[in-house]
This record gives sequence, C-alpha cells and structure tokens, in this order.
Amino acid sequence: MKNKFLFITVLSALLIAAGIITTIAMANANAVRVQAEVLNVRNGPGLAYDVTSQVRKGEVLRVIGEENKWYKVRLDNGNSGWVASWLVENTDVSAASNSVAIVNSEDGLNVRSKPSTDSSSLGILNTGDQINVVSEQNGWAQIQYKGQNAWVNASYITIRESTTKVDQSDLQSLTIRDDSTNIRSKPDLSGQVIEKANSGNSYEIQGVQGDWYQVQTTKGQTGYVANWVVDVGTKSEKPTKSKTTKLSEATIVLDPGHGGNDPGAKGANGTIEKKATLKTAKAIKTRLEQTGAKVILTRDHDEYISLRGRTKVASKHNADAFVSLHFDSLENEDENVSGQTTYYYSSADKGLAKSINKSLGNTLPTTNRGARVGDFYVVRENSQPAVLLELGYLSSKADENNINSSSYRTQIAEGVTEGLANYFAN
Repeated sequence: MKNKFLFITVLSALLIAAGIITTIAMANANAVRVQAEVLNVRNGPGLAYDVTSQVRKGEVLRVIGEENKWYKVRLDNGNSGWVASWLVENTDVSAASNSVAIVNSEDGLNVRSKPSTDSSSLGILNTGDQINVVSEQNGWAQIQYKGQNAWVNASYITIRESTTKVDQSDLQSLTIRDDSTNIRSKPDLSGQVIEKANSGNSYEIQGVQGDWYQVQTTKGQTGYVANWVVDVGTKSEKPTKSKTTKLSEATIVLDPGHGGNDPGAKGANGTIEKKATLKTAKAIKTRLEQTGAKVILTRDHDEYISLRGRTKVASKHNADAFVSLHFDSLENEDENVSGQTTYYYSSADKGLAKSINKSLGNTLPTTNRGARVGDFYVVRENSQPAVLLELGYLSSKADENNINSSSYRTQIAEGVTEGLANYFAN
C-alpha cells in the first residue's frame, strides 16, 4: 500500500511539472512556426470553432495569447485567430519587431548567413515568397530561415503594413458576414450586446482597438464588432464591372494550385493536391472553351510557379477573371468536414465570388460552405478580378473519392462556367 501511495505521489508530481513546463513554454512563445502543411486558423481556442483562414507550412505567426493549449496569433493581414499549439513550434523571433515582407526579385533572392554578399548562401527565395523580417540594417533585412537567423538584401523585398492600421483620412467600411452578429458596448466578448447585425449590413469604421472595430450603430451609439466576423473594404472601393458582358468574349486565367516542389495537401488515399488541381483546371478549360472563352492556364504541367508569377499571368493578359483552384485539408483529419468554399479578398470581387459559389452549390453534391474573405496572395495581390476555390477536403475520404472522379471534375467545370456566365451577364 505504501509503495502504491508513493507511486501515485511521484506520478502526480510529474504530471504537475509537465503541466507547468507546458504552460511556461506557451507563455514564453513570442512567435511560432507552422509545422503542418496546411494549418487552420479558428475563431476560438478549440476544434469546435469555425475556421476563418489558413496558413501554410513554414509561416511564422506572432503569438498574442494562449488558452487550452491553443495560441492566439496575429496574422499578416492584421486579423487574429487561434491555432493548435501541437502543430506549430516556438521560435526566438520577437513578436514586437516582426514585419511581413514579399520577395520581389525575378531571378531569386539569396538568403545569406551574414549581412554581406561575401557570406555563405543558405538558400534561395522565389518571387512572391512571404517572409518575416526581424530587423533591418545597412540595406539588409534579418529574417528567420529554416529555424535560424539569416539575411537578405532589403532592396529586393517589399514590407507590407497591417490592414488594421486605419488611415483616418480614408476610413474603411466593413460588411457583416453572418446573420445575428453582435455589436458590443466595448471591445471585448464580455461587452453588452447593443445591436444585432445581419449578413450584408455595412458600417463605417470609426477606429480600431486590438481585434475590434469601432462603429456607430443604427441608433447612433458607439459599438464594437470583432474583426474575425466581418469583411473589410475601403470607402472608395466599388464593385467593378467587367468590360465584357458575355463569357464568349472573356479572357479567363485558371490557376492550378501548387506544382513542382510544392505538392500541396495529401489525402489519406494518396491523392496529391498539385495533380488534382491540374486535372480540374484542364476540365474547366475544356468546358469554358466550348463557350468561346479564351482560357489561359498559369501552368499546364507539373512545375513550380511563384505566387507573383501566377498573378502576373492575369495582369499580362488583362484577364476578365482569375480563378485559382485548390483542395482543402483539416489538421485533425475530421472526415465529417467536407464541401467547397469560395474566397475573395477585395470587396470589388465579392460579386464574382458569390456568382461562382452559388453555381457550384447548385452543381456539386458536397456542402456549399459559402463565399468569404480569404487572405491569399493570388487574390490579395491580383490586379484583375480574382477568386480562390477550395473544391473539397482531402482530409475527407468521401471528398477525396469525389476529387478523383472525372464526373466530379465535370460538375466543377459546369459550375464554374455557369457562375462566370452569370457574372458577366449581370
């Protein structure tokens, strides 16, 4: 009995110590690096919360809080969300000094061990790659590269500011994403609900406090709405109208996601995202060309194309629409989650996204998860009307079977074609 008591005591002490160590490790994390190929960002600390966006392997996220073994992180678009702590690793990057930059060197950018062209090269970054800048000195930018401090020539990168930094001379407006969204009396979930807003309701942004936008309610009160439940656009931003009213006269750029040394997600049965997106793009191309549309693929075989290179194809051909094709995946491999989602970044492209999403919802046998804002480079940095389609979950066996079906690709092609036709007609 005495030995049993001693064992229980020791075991309890070890568990408590492990918990303390975990808590300390999480509390000391200024930034974390994504380890999963695709990591969902959720609007709360748990798998039951909705996915608001996704980040990719290798991205560094700033930690601003933690709860229940989940990190609250700041994304590069200024929004925040929660990620599972077991799918990221801590880094020594200072959250206070981190900035996000995009590589703009056409011939590739050398990553060096020291801020000098005479130092050894640790690797090459491609145009369009996103990096986290820790500091700058004498024309060089210090970054985190494969777990170590490294340097790049600062003249070949572009620093991006957070979208939550509102210019008072050009305040932005926001649009409510879902019905019964709470407008609160203070910028906190404990704030009293002073108004309920429905999907499509718009408010002018009066200011920003942390993760909350200050707005004026319909009764003239000062209220606050969480930034993860709204879409944001500038006051001057208006829906654009394509120069053509017929799909037969349109130029469409289709972008099969991933390729080359970037395979994308992988399904339980071995489906590789980069192969599936290319097959799907070719099916859509065939259907669109039957209508008379001019169709251009960003890639027509298995090759790596930088994100910037993809958007440049749209700009070069003055595309009437850019459609990027992807297949989603969940980190917890929940087979019950399936369906397709349409993403856009600029509110000017919301009409295009809704039109395609509606047609896909009517055509595909899977759940329609709606059209929503997504901070993806190929839609964010695109000069042409652009959307990104997640056409099924490779983490779902049912969706993976669909994705490998030629009939499913045909349905996708019909949905995209119908959606584009309706967009141009209206």
